[in-house]
Amino acid sequence: MSETLVIRLVTDDPTRAAGMGRVEWAVVDATGACVLAPATGPLGDAAALCAGRRTVVLVPAAGVLRTRADVPVKGTNRIAQALPFALEDLLAEDVEELHFAAGARYPDDQVVCAVVRRERMDSWLAQLAGAGIKSQAIHTDGDAILDVAGNTTLMLEEHQALLRDPGGDPVVAELESLEGLLELWLAQPRPAGADGSVPPRHLQVYDATVDGLPNEVWERFQDRVASLEVRRLPDGALLRLAGAIVTNPGVNLLQGEYATRNTLGSHWPRWRLAAALVATLAATVVATAGVDAWRLKRESAALEAEIRQAAGFTFPGTDASGDLRALVDARLSGGAPASGTSGRKFLETMQTVAVAVAKTGNAKIEGLNYRAGVLELQVRAPSAESLDTIRKFVVEAGSLKADIQSSNAVGDEIQGRIRISGAGA
Repeated sequence: MSETLVIRLVTDDPTRAAGMGRVEWAVVDATGACVLAPATGPLGDAAALCAGRRTVVLVPAAGVLRTRADVPVKGTNRIAQALPFALEDLLAEDVEELHFAAGARYPDDQVVCAVVRRERMDSWLAQLAGAGIKSQAIHTDGDAILDVAGNTTLMLEEHQALLRDPGGDPVVAELESLEGLLELWLAQPRPAGADGSVPPRHLQVYDATVDGLPNEVWERFQDRVASLEVRRLPDGALLRLAGAIVTNPGVNLLQGEYATRNTLGSHWPRWRLAAALVATLAATVVATAGVDAWRLKRESAALEAEIRQAAGFTFPGTDASGDLRALVDARLSGGAPASGTSGRKFLETMQTVAVAVAKTGNAKIEGLNYRAGVLELQVRAPSAESLDTIRKFVVEAGSLKADIQSSNAVGDEIQGRIRISGAGA
C-alpha cells in the first residue's frame, strides 16, 4: 500500500530563512492509518523520509483565505482564469499579488477556492526547496478538518482553533478568541433541512492543547447545543490531520504557475518493482524466442536436406542442389521425357474436376485413371442430373471436353463414368 509523508509547517513567518522553520511530520498509508509516528524537528530531518513516498505539506490556515465563488465557466484552466475576476470586489489587495486555487464545485454551482499572497506562497516553497523537498500537494491545515455530516468539528491547539460546520468551509481563529468564535457560530442561522426543520447543533471537540481547556469553558455552551463531546489528543493533532488530508484532500494550492511538473523520476520508486518484473518477462520472452528460432532453423535445414534427397531419387540424373521449385515445375510441365506423363496438365485437370464435384453437392469420386492426357473418372452421384451437372461444370471451365461414358443405378444413386480430355482431343 502506498505511503504519504505529511509535513506540517507550524509557523507562518514569510521572513524566516528557508529551511529554518520548525515542522511536524508523520507517515500514513492510503487509509490514513499511522505508519510512522509524528515527530517534530528541522525541515531537513523530514526531507530524509521523502524517498519512495508521496509528500503532502500542510500550511497554516491563517495565511490562506477560504471562500466560495460563482464561476459559470467549466474546466480547470478556465476556472483558474476566472477566479481573480470573480473575487476581485471582495479583496482589498491587488489581485496581481495574490495566488488563486480552485477546489470542488458544490451542487449550488459555487466553486470552493483558496486565496493566498504570492509572497507567502513563495516563502513556503523556498523553505521546502531549501531542504530538498518537492511536494505533490500543499493544503491548509484547515482542509485537514473532516467535514462530518450532522456534526460541527472543532480542533484546538496552542496557537489556533479550527472549526468546520457540516458542508461548510474551515474557519480559523486564535485560541484566545475561542469563545468569540463559538458565539459567532451559535449566532449564525442554520439552513433548514429537506423537511423544513432546522437541524440541531452537535459539537465535536478535539483538544490538542498541552494542558487541555478547563471544563468551565464547555459548561457555558453545554445547554446551547444538542450535544457536546470533548476528546483529548495528548499526542497532538498532526496524526488526525494527516489521516484526514490523505483520505479527503481539500484545495491543492499547487495550481497554475505553482503546479507540480511530474517527471518520470518522481514516479520511479513506485514503479520500480513493476519495471523489474516487466524487464524480467521481456528477457524471458527474448530468450525463448531465440531458442525457438535456433530450433526451427535446425529443423528447416534438416527438412531441406530430406527434400533434396527425395528430389534426387524422384528425378534421377538431375542436380537437386539448385532451385527445387523450378526443377519440379519443369518436370510437371513435361520437361523430363522419362516421366511419361504431363504432370502439370494432370494437376490442372484434377483442379477443374474437384471444383465441379464440389459445386454439385453430394457427389463423390470413387476412382480415376489418367493416361495420355485423358482422365476417366468414376463418380457416384444422387441422380443422373447431378452426373450431367458435373460434366457441364467441367466443360464450362473452357479448356476441357467431357462425355458421360456410362451410368448405372446403384440403389438410390447413380454410378457413372465420365471421360475428360483436352478440348481438341
